[in-house]
Amino acid sequence: YGSFAAKRGNEDLDVKELASDEFISLVDGMTCLDASFTILDMMRSGNQTSLLMQSPKPNSQGYCLLASALSGFGTSASQADRALTLFRDAMKQGGVNPDGRFLNAILRCFGDDIEAALAAWKTDVGPAAASQQGNGNINLQQAYNGLMHVCGRALRPDIATRIAYAMNKAGVEPTEVSLNCYMSGKRVAMEGKTGNSKKGLGLTNQYENLLSVECTKYNTRKWNKSKRRAGDKKIRIIL
Repeated sequence: YGSFAAKRGNEDLDVKELASDEFISLVDGMTCLDASFTILDMMRSGNQTSLLMQSPKPNSQGYCLLASALSGFGTSASQADRALTLFRDAMKQGGVNPDGRFLNAILRCFGDDIEAALAAWKTDVGPAAASQQGNGNINLQQAYNGLMHVCGRALRPDIATRIAYAMNKAGVEPTEVSLNCYMSGKRVAMEGKTGNSKKGLGLTNQYENLLSVECTKYNTRKWNKSKRRAGDKKIRIIL
């Protein structure tokens, strides 16, 4: 702000107030989401403005926040096309790391459109996730968990179970977090159908029971309350 005031030739200028007014005029009347995309466009262009001087390039965290807003933090209708465009733009910018948080947020933008999410996984998101392996495959796991959320939104435990099998095949262990991602998506879907986020949230069919078994970690100290004991083998059923 100091350099901004110096350029105006008045060090006593209330720079913060001027900058605030200019920012408000930039996004005035927009929805929060449209304002977010406007700010992203300004950052990507790198234009010099009296507000930000040299706009910084957006990073992975910035794209992640925008994807989270686009998804309504996992509650909005499908924004599949817009999400895929955002992802591809982020990859073209260079220097944007497709970490697990970003990929998870992108996939949640697909709402209940599991078919579109799976298509995006095959062509774009999956390869990006695979390129970030390491650190215990945490990035790949977070990306898969994004798919789990979409399965819950779509009320497709059969696909979620297959994804759990695919995770194991890829060397990523599905966990309680994976199951919770599915259940959180299901909670949104049930609330939309019944107006009650708790109604129908039990494990209601064979696929959900299988999914629970695949994702359940074992507490050997309370093995009698676990679905399986340590050392038990998982039962593989071809669905």
